[in-house]
Amino acid sequence: MQASQKLSFLKTYIQSYSGQFVIGVILLFACSQIHIPLKPVPITLQTVAIMLIGLTYKPRQAFEIVLAYLLLGATGVPVFSEFSGGYAYLLGPTGGYFAGFLVAAPLTAWIFSKITHKTWGIIFASCAVGQTIIYSLGVIWLTKFIGFEAAIQSGVVPFILPGVVKTILLASIVKALKR
Repeated sequence: MQASQKLSFLKTYIQSYSGQFVIGVILLFACSQIHIPLKPVPITLQTVAIMLIGLTYKPRQAFEIVLAYLLLGATGVPVFSEFSGGYAYLLGPTGGYFAGFLVAAPLTAWIFSKITHKTWGIIFASCAVGQTIIYSLGVIWLTKFIGFEAAIQSGVVPFILPGVVKTILLASIVKALKR
């Protein structure tokens, strides 16, 4: 196979449903590895990946990508933060955040698909809704382990400023790319 045929095949695959699916799962995996190790919940770029998936994929595909990522991790494939995996992560303190990913990505995709004029503010607001879902489900689950007040202090407060910064950067990048 010649180089031009290989490039043509690669381009066709990337544009296909399965190619986009694989890219979404790889994006989640890669962003999981970029983290600041806080306890009980590390700061990662997973939320950036979730929001990007929500802004670029259709709702069903966004759901399927996140579900595939979570199933891979649950079966022990080391796709979670620090190359970890196993169902214990879904049942442990971070489990609610993972559930939030599964809700936030398709909901963000659905909201974003309903808006015709995609301004920077709309992109930012779509991401903010997604992040709010992630934090809400994360705290509800984390409360089971450490209580409500501690869940807010360790599961939301440290993430507010990084979340706002990540959302501003993501909205700016997506807006620039849409031009």
